Parts: sequence; C-alpha cells; structure tokens
Amino acid sequence: MEIYNTEEQQVEAIKRFFHEHGLSIAAGIVIGLGGLYGFRYYQAKQLEAQESQSAAYAVLVEKSTAEGTDKKAWLVDAQKFIADHKDSNYSHLTALLAAKEAVVLKDYAAAELQLSAVISSSKVPEVLAVAQLRLARVQAEQAKYKEALATLSATMPAAFAAQQNELKGDVLLKSGDEVAALAAYKAAQAGSEAGKNPLLDVKLNELAHVAG
Repeated sequence: MEIYNTEEQQVEAIKRFFHEHGLSIAAGIVIGLGGLYGFRYYQAKQLEAQESQSAAYAVLVEKSTAEGTDKKAWLVDAQKFIADHKDSNYSHLTALLAAKEAVVLKDYAAAELQLSAVISSSKVPEVLAVAQLRLARVQAEQAKYKEALATLSATMPAAFAAQQNELKGDVLLKSGDEVAALAAYKAAQAGSEAGKNPLLDVKLNELAHVAG
C-alpha cells in the first residue's frame, strides 16, 4: 500500500484516481441507481399485485356469505381466481374456502382436490395444518378412515397438536377402535387448556367404559 506523507500527496492521489477511473465510477453509480430504482419499481408492482389479490379475495369471501349466492357459480369464480394467482397465499386461502363450500354441496371429491392442492403447494405450516385437518375430516366423512389417519400422521405445528389428536380420536372411534380413540382423546386433553374443550370432555366420558 502506498504511504502518503502529506495531505497534498493524498489530494493528488485522489485526483489521479478519479481521472483514471472516473468513467467507470460514473457508470457504476448509474447502474447502481438504476438497480435501486428498478428494485423499488419491482417492489411497487409487487405491492400493487398483492393489493389487487387482496381486494379480489375479499370480494370472493363476501360473495360466499351473501344470501342467495349461487354456490356452484361461486366455485367457478373461485377456481378462476386460484388459477390466476397460482401458488400465492391468497390462492391457498381461496382453495380452503372453496373446499368448505364444496362440502356444503356434498361434493367431497372437489373438496379433496382443493385441499390436496393446498397441501402440495403451500409453504406456510399453519395453512398446511388447516388443510390437513380439513382433508382428514372430508375423508372421514366418506368413511375413508385409513386415508384420514394417514393425513393426520403429518407433522403439524405444536399449536395444532390438540386438534390433531382429537380428530384422530374421532376417526378411530368411527372406525370402531375405541381403545385407540380413547388414547388419542387423552393425548388431546393433555395438550388442551383445562376447561377450554367441554366437547372433548364429553367424548372422554362416553369412553369411560373402555380400559385404556
């Protein structure tokens, strides 16, 4: 490294540096600013897109609860939204809502497709857990007990453990395995806040005759 003994030498060195490299520095500044403004433009477009998705999703939610809504027509609109915003968080939320509406229509196959699509594409653990729990319920409703238990075997966030175990108990009870159902209910009770789930207490009382 060159050692400068006086301020004059330092100033001269700086002058030489800018004389020799001024053009490339200027170009770098332009490119850097271009990148900065380009990034800001990208951020603005992303925000605009998210706001547009949010507004469209809000309209779908409002229509789903509006009196007199044609549910079949609504499902068509929901599917178009999902296709237009594939793999976005709003598409996943719409798919969850579409599955719920399909269940109301007793179209369990459509509900399974929507929930399976969320499970295969969402990266949000909480969204995945909701989809898995709902899919297990839909499967159990169709007496697909093995499939429901397989769905419930997935790892979920700790906050969902009590629901997961309670639903396992429901499925096991429907399949005729009271002993395993009781064990699942007890696991759910252990993970629940005391007094917060009276329905679970009822289920446990109904299996009080079971040796578990």
